[in-house]
Amino acid sequence: MYTQMVTERGYKLEQFVGMVSSNAAKIMGLYPRKGALAVGSDADIVVLDTGLQKTIHAADLHETDYTPWEGHVVTAWPAVTVLRGKVMVDAAGFHGDPKDGQFLPRKVADEIRSRPAV
Repeated sequence: MYTQMVTERGYKLEQFVGMVSSNAAKIMGLYPRKGALAVGSDADIVVLDTGLQKTIHAADLHETDYTPWEGHVVTAWPAVTVLRGKVMVDAAGFHGDPKDGQFLPRKVADEIRSRPAV
């Protein structure tokens, strides 16, 4: 998303963050718990390294042998992923546990579902 939106199409970083984080959380009825850096929010953060050009390979991903993005060149890659304040992934690898997951009930609001998608 970063490559297409920011690098290829010239979106501002603020627009990118809004579209992939804040707006997505609002659509799913999870804002401000998700999609915001604020007191009471979950503090889920991904820090992107944007100073690179990288080709995606399944071997770069965790616990998978396939990705539809195989061979795709990107201009950003996650450097650190934080879930509710806990570092889950960094340069040293994956630090998560299946117990870290948490089900969040969600619902797309009727006002969003009833309008045109585009």
